[in-house]
Amino acid sequence: MSDEIAFGLNLTAVSQLFAWALLVVILFATIAPISLRPRTITQVNVDRALAFAAMSFFFVLGFPGSAIVAGIACTLGAGLSELLQLVSPSRHARLPDATAKAVGAALGALMGGAVLAVSRLLVR
Repeated sequence: MSDEIAFGLNLTAVSQLFAWALLVVILFATIAPISLRPRTITQVNVDRALAFAAMSFFFVLGFPGSAIVAGIACTLGAGLSELLQLVSPSRHARLPDATAKAVGAALGALMGGAVLAVSRLLVR
């Protein structure tokens, strides 16, 4: 069974595109001056967690052969992204912010892994 969506695109390729695009947006929001940071729609840490969950989810779906590595990299990357704020004079790195990002990334990776596991069962 193919994972083709439409017009020759497949789920893996689309997931990779979304994952990399989310990474770019997250990095911009992380290191850009505070005045350029996007407005939040919920509590700030919920937004952080959701952003990292989505990115991690799509990296796991986009790289199914390396799903565990993708999930771990996104979770560790959450802490690294917080440390990147040290290069911006208007930003500050905080442990609670890194924790929210890491929890979101871990949950997104788990959700992506669950989707992969279910899809493997359905394909049999």
